[in-house]
Amino acid sequence: MESVQLSIALLTAGVALFAGLVSLFIGLHKDGEKTDLFFGLLCIAIFLFFIVPPVGFILTDKAPFSFEIIFKRFFNFFFFSIFPWFVFYYTGYKKKLLPYTILILTPLVYLLMILQKRDINAPVWAYIALVVILLSVVHGFIAVRYQFKNGTKRNAKWFQFALFVYLILLTCSVVFQLNVEYFVARFHRRIFFPINLFPLSFILIMGLRLRTNFIEKYRLERLLNLKNVQWESLMQNLQLVVAHTDKNGILSYINPYGVKLLHYNNSSELIGRNWFDYFLPGGEWGDVKEIFQKVALQGKATPHYKNIIVTKDGDEKIINWTTELAYDNDGKIAGLISFGTDISEQETAFQQIRDLKSELEKENLMLKGEVLPEWMQEEIIGKSEAITYAIHKAKKVSTTHATVLLEGETGVGKELFADLIQRSSLRNMKPFVKLNCGALPAELIEDELFGHEKGAFTGAVQARKGRFEIADGGTIFLDEIGELPLSLQPKLLRVLQNGEFERVGGHQTIKVDVRIIAATNRELGAEVKEGRFRDDLYYRLNVFPITIPALRFRKEDIPMLVEFFIEKESHKHSKSFKNINKSDLNHLSEYDWPGNIREMRNVIERAVINSDTATLRLDLFYNSIKDKVRHNSPASLEELEKEHIIKVLQESRWRISGEGSASEKLVMNPSTLRSRMKKLNISRSGNEIV
Repeated sequence: MESVQLSIALLTAGVALFAGLVSLFIGLHKDGEKTDLFFGLLCIAIFLFFIVPPVGFILTDKAPFSFEIIFKRFFNFFFFSIFPWFVFYYTGYKKKLLPYTILILTPLVYLLMILQKRDINAPVWAYIALVVILLSVVHGFIAVRYQFKNGTKRNAKWFQFALFVYLILLTCSVVFQLNVEYFVARFHRRIFFPINLFPLSFILIMGLRLRTNFIEKYRLERLLNLKNVQWESLMQNLQLVVAHTDKNGILSYINPYGVKLLHYNNSSELIGRNWFDYFLPGGEWGDVKEIFQKVALQGKATPHYKNIIVTKDGDEKIINWTTELAYDNDGKIAGLISFGTDISEQETAFQQIRDLKSELEKENLMLKGEVLPEWMQEEIIGKSEAITYAIHKAKKVSTTHATVLLEGETGVGKELFADLIQRSSLRNMKPFVKLNCGALPAELIEDELFGHEKGAFTGAVQARKGRFEIADGGTIFLDEIGELPLSLQPKLLRVLQNGEFERVGGHQTIKVDVRIIAATNRELGAEVKEGRFRDDLYYRLNVFPITIPALRFRKEDIPMLVEFFIEKESHKHSKSFKNINKSDLNHLSEYDWPGNIREMRNVIERAVINSDTATLRLDLFYNSIKDKVRHNSPASLEELEKEHIIKVLQESRWRISGEGSASEKLVMNPSTLRSRMKKLNISRSGNEIV
């Protein structure tokens, strides 16, 4: 029996030495894996355990232990210390509680064994050693279960088989240990414990699996090299821009076609540069960076988009992009691979066709003196030169991303022009948000525009998006921009300049892409001089101003507008009118309309409600002015307007703004009414006008 044990020990040592050296050589190579390194250490530990004198197995050693036994067992305990780390790297099970526990207990067991001074039947270190062995087995099976769940079933089956062999041999050894005296007495010889066969079986099973993995890895590397050659050949001849960037936008690869398109000589001039800093125009930077962050940093669905890139010579190319996520070896998002098609010529041609078509249609209509069709204007009614020119300017700017400032008196239809610009714009499918800056108290406007964070003020029980956040990607219409408080103007200026702001009570900068259409009935240039409006904000808003003519400057449109409103209000109030008194229509045409189209609409609606015959009857105010208009000069019209405003002011107790005020009855903005009063020299002597 002893000769058999010695033979098995020497065989195990030889196999362990060979397998250990091979695994260490592979593991220590620069491309090696830690699995091979730790397996090599396990094999060398087994080899030294069996080969260090006394050669073979230790069966009958007693405390206190000799130096030879203590030294020999060091390699046994070293094996159990690093076994969990082999499991860690082989299975990929990353939880370290059990490995660290075993790593702490193993030196403790070894120290207790050394310190044992006399031989006893059940030493403490032996029980702790049994716990270490059981923890190693439990850790192994947990890691195997993790492998089966994560799809590495082949590796899991091999390791599971090795663990089952270990359990079988351990069970047999425990049975022998419990009955060791019986077996010795019966067979009259020392007992060979089955657990001593585990090192040999473990090395053979796992060594074979690792070498199979190595061969498979070599085969896959050859296949990968072949694929790389095919990929490089494809990249050399593909007529697409292929660019790989990391999560920060740093370019790590670009194919020859992309190098040529950007007018560089070779890729080394481009690699390492930030894509956003070098190859995008300033206006495109924010939009593309936002798309990049959504894909590369948040892992959202890959989008298709187009943008402009700038070549080395400063030329601009329009590229249609498709992006795919790129991953590192751990399966984490490492960046983006973008595929781009140069569509510059097609886009230029399409834009020229659209521009020519639009210009021809407008010129033909303007030459014929016809009203622009509904697809160009909807409810903007008129054929006068003044209104046609304003519509022409609105259509011209609509296809750009420029900020638009709509100027004009109260009631001229600034909101209709904003709607026209939005419908014809490139953002017509995106949000269109409207806000009247003069309709809210100053303390609420900031919250409406920019939103607030939870807890920003009493009652802010949750975060709320503002109008700019809601309009992201689309357009926002800021009516009565001249009413915006001076304290809020710098924040609006920042949105215009950088596309960024913070919510009320927040510190996080929010980036938005919003086109701004602003409207005002004030003379902003004069407001700037008076210090009530910031000059830098005014210049930012005044990129493309459009002055919408007052109704008194387009009187040839009044009959058409009257007819339109009669039809609309008649349908609204379920009435029908065959005609309107021609004399009344002439008087309406001669009136100055200080409230413009809004005033006209209200006048017509009142007339529709008051009329009971088939002929529309105007209200008492306009019936009273027709005689004066017939006999008086144009100056009398101004006097008539003055009298009417004074009458309404008296009825309103000279209140200009607020509920029941004169501005409400006259359908005017309070600032417009004050301006008209100043022009007509209207004042209330001895009383303060509110």
